Amino acid sequence: MKKIMKIGGGLLLGLALGAGAVGISLLPPRITAARPRSQPVFDSGAWVVSWDFPEGNREARMIQSQLNSVSYFGGVLDGQGKILVTGPWRTFRGEQFTRFRAPVRKYLTVTNDVYPYGVKVKEKKPKDTELLDGLLATPESRKAHGEALLQALKGTGCSGLEIDYEQVWKNPFTAYRYVKFLQELNLQAEEKKVPLRVILEPDVPANSLIFPEGPEYVIMAYNLYGTHSSTPGPKADMAFVDRMLDKVARMPRPHSIAFATGGCVWEPGQPPRFVTEKEARALAAKTGKKPERDEKSQALHFAAKNGKGSLECWYADGETLKAWKHRALEKGVDGISVWRLGGNEKIRSYYPGLEE
Repeated sequence: MKKIMKIGGGLLLGLALGAGAVGISLLPPRITAARPRSQPVFDSGAWVVSWDFPEGNREARMIQSQLNSVSYFGGVLDGQGKILVTGPWRTFRGEQFTRFRAPVRKYLTVTNDVYPYGVKVKEKKPKDTELLDGLLATPESRKAHGEALLQALKGTGCSGLEIDYEQVWKNPFTAYRYVKFLQELNLQAEEKKVPLRVILEPDVPANSLIFPEGPEYVIMAYNLYGTHSSTPGPKADMAFVDRMLDKVARMPRPHSIAFATGGCVWEPGQPPRFVTEKEARALAAKTGKKPERDEKSQALHFAAKNGKGSLECWYADGETLKAWKHRALEKGVDGISVWRLGGNEKIRSYYPGLEE
């Protein structure tokens, strides 16, 4: 869930030319053999991450009455493609979130972050597509990977599976194989009655590829600016949110959008770094600056001097999130998710139903 990449208009042409050379079909069915779903129920979700679990879990408890789902962001791959669940997942397994006495569904999120020698060795390949290419190369390997993903759920206390494979659109063959994999994984999940969610980066070519019906698709509406950009700015502005909502509308239903809390700091001589809302507010207080609200994004920002020059910080608060959510509800979505819980100054203010 990191960096935005630009996709050229030649994706389909590249797929067609390359696929013709090896004789593969590029026409995945519009509707898989899975049973069509009934009218979607609105999904309000949020992520709890393995590296900030205590804070994230505390916030999840505070807002559980506003949630339909909570996702544990902790699934990764080892060097052979085996799924590893990292962090305090056993503690998460014991959590029982409720929304007006109804249980809140729990998902396990699996990414293509690869730890070649296991999670105890800190060497990491973030968003690795080379290993993913091998896992998705053939019907047999895709089936085996799908079975491994569903098997990884056992013992975690999660009844739903969430896939967050990124940077898959850069290579036409990887893109094709991934969409094919989603078709097949959806059938496997349907057979085992496991709800499936697919997280998609902002650069997803929603108008170029035919995605299978069945999963819930969630498009990230964040990182317009961030650690990948040398220019400071908000994680999203309204124009960017509108572009993402247009993509959401092109996806099969149920289709959702995700917004991000926190922000980013830019300092001379240092790489940009992400900050939580609490960290951003503390930095503003330390530098004696009062954040101002940007009209185009509704994000807060401030600039200040430090020992090495100047810094600039942009971040979201409750008012920002509510403005983005309001725009999504105006356009029409089947769900809104929040990346992520933990480090939010007043998490209850993100949800109108909990405002004090």
